Amino acid sequence: MSYPLRLLPIFAMIRGQFCGTIEVVAIELSCIMSEKDIFATSSETELLAFYGSLFAIAAADGSVDIDELNLLFKTINLDKFSDSAKAQIQSYTANPPSLDDCLQTLSQSAEPLRLGVMYFLISIAVANKTLHPGESEAIQSAKKMLEVSDLQLQAMQEFIADMKQIQEVAPNKNQSPASFNTGVSQLKNLGIPIDLIDSKRVTTNLSNPETNYSDENFWAKLKKFALTAGREVVEKALTLYYTAQNPNVPPWAKGVVVGALTYFVSPLDAIPDILVGIGFTDDLAVLLGAIATVSVYISADTKAQAQQKMNDWFAK
Repeated sequence: MSYPLRLLPIFAMIRGQFCGTIEVVAIELSCIMSEKDIFATSSETELLAFYGSLFAIAAADGSVDIDELNLLFKTINLDKFSDSAKAQIQSYTANPPSLDDCLQTLSQSAEPLRLGVMYFLISIAVANKTLHPGESEAIQSAKKMLEVSDLQLQAMQEFIADMKQIQEVAPNKNQSPASFNTGVSQLKNLGIPIDLIDSKRVTTNLSNPETNYSDENFWAKLKKFALTAGREVVEKALTLYYTAQNPNVPPWAKGVVVGALTYFVSPLDAIPDILVGIGFTDDLAVLLGAIATVSVYISADTKAQAQQKMNDWFAK
């Protein structure tokens, strides 16, 4: 399912379509040496271009698939970024930068970073199993500007395709599929250090997402953490909840709301590094994004319901 670019700000913040508990399949990476990953050894300017290119290819076909965004935001790590750089990356959710500009910046980077960009560009482009002509053109442009060989590109594409197939088949959790080990060896032989490129194992961990949102879960979390989360988080969560109950709200808008509330109630953070701060800061950003996206459908009655519940809980 694809969404128009106007929905990018909110969907960029949620962890995936109705995704909750994650069951990770252990993959042995003992066949390759651990060193500093590409994110630890690159400059802030290079990483801005790196992440910018990922946003750019996600939007290359004019729409953004939720699977593309889920993968993109699990890739991002803002731990060592300055506040201005964090704000710039966050702005990419609404206004993706020029792919060519990003690639130009990266064209002089060390080979591991250039290969990492290429790898994640492919991963995001095929996340929804469909390669749009615009995405295909972008990949070929990146291949040329980043000086990636035909064999390297082919090896990456085959490895990524194998990972997606393994994920769908859901192999024995205690075994590392032979195709994975073969793919890793092939990448290594071509000078592609997958452990440095995907140190967070974003593409090599297999997960089985399950729906984790329900009215019961919503109320349970809100009642438990209302005072800790604070008035603003609770107010926004209640506003979205009551918006979803309104029969006049269209399905796409309810999808945005439920996606944000799914993130809110889930105990795991699929994208823990995307926002600055701790505690409920990320929850607030997700809720605010959802409200901005569906604001036209938030009625006066909805606001009144949320305010009444606020008065019940926070009245002095």
